[in-house]
Order: sequence, then C-alpha cells, then structure tokens
Amino acid sequence: MSLVVFNILDLIDLGGSDVIEHKLATFSSPKNPEIEDFIRNKAISFATGKLSITYLVNDDDTGNILGYFTLTHKSIIINGENLSATSRKKLARYSRMDVSTGNYMASSFLLAQFGKNYALDEADRIDGADLMKLATDVLVNIQRQIGGGIVYLDCEDKPELTSFYKRQNFKEFDDRFSPEDNQKYIQFMRFF
Repeated sequence: MSLVVFNILDLIDLGGSDVIEHKLATFSSPKNPEIEDFIRNKAISFATGKLSITYLVNDDDTGNILGYFTLTHKSIIINGENLSATSRKKLARYSRMDVSTGNYMASSFLLAQFGKNYALDEADRIDGADLMKLATDVLVNIQRQIGGGIVYLDCEDKPELTSFYKRQNFKEFDDRFSPEDNQKYIQFMRFF
C-alpha cells in the first residue's frame, strides 16, 4: 500500500467537482453516518467556500480512498481549571487568559472530520493511527507556514473513540452537549 494525501481543492482543480463527487460517493462509514454524509455531501462545498479543507488519503496503487480528514482554523475557549499545570503553561504560549474567569481563548486548528473508508475489505483499510500520522504531518506543515500550536477535536462519548484519541496524545479538556443531535461530545486538544 502506497499512501498519498491530496488536498481536495487540488483534485477539484485537476478533475472538476463532478469527477470528485463520483469518487467520494464510494466512501462508506456505517459506524458513523456523519463522517459518510460529510465526505459525500459537504466536503466540496466547504472547501470551495473556504470553510474547511478536506484531505483525501488514497492508496496510490489502487486509487482507492482509504480515509480522510478535514481541517479548519477556529478559536476556542478552554477552562483552565480542567487542565494540569503543565498544560496551562503550554497553553499560555498560544492563548490569552481571561483572569476573571480563568478561561483561555486560543486560536487553534480544528480536526473537524476524521474517518476511514469501510467500503474496502478489512485488509485494505488504513489503520487509524496511520491516518492520524498523515493528518499530523499536514498540521505540522501548516504550523510551520502560519504558526499556531494547538489542535483540537470533538468526539462522541464512546470509549473506543476516546481511548483512540488518548493513544494519539490528545488530552481531554472539556465536554459539551449538542441538543441538535442529542449527543455528548468530549473535547480533546494536543500541542505541536
């Protein structure tokens, strides 16, 4: 398996939206329909509208989409009380603290979507840690170009997801409840 990462905007420039839409329609994520819906129905419009950029991870040998991740830039508020002294010290380099509330306001990278393609046979799927390594490589490159040092994400409160992100060196900093989908999300961050 030979992995290659493509910025969806570059693919649109090369082949046009129609060709890319057809390719994205092959992506399947029955474990998380939101991941599937985003790549099939929103990734192109979000990218062309500059709301977020999706990166496709392909097997260069087969041309199959193995997985994808979507990145954007967003400010977050982090409650300092929930952090270790070490994390607060690191966070202070990239944020401003509101002394009256103890909250940190930080400009950060958001790992907005992250998923692998379950339409492929299990032997042909990418490992989640490998997909995260590719996302991290892109983030480090962006960081070298524009600065910043924090990436964060929200994930459903499911033990298999939270333990995966912890193994990828993300630290839990808060949670939130979404009344829109009646779901609790755990918020994680990682320093670069």
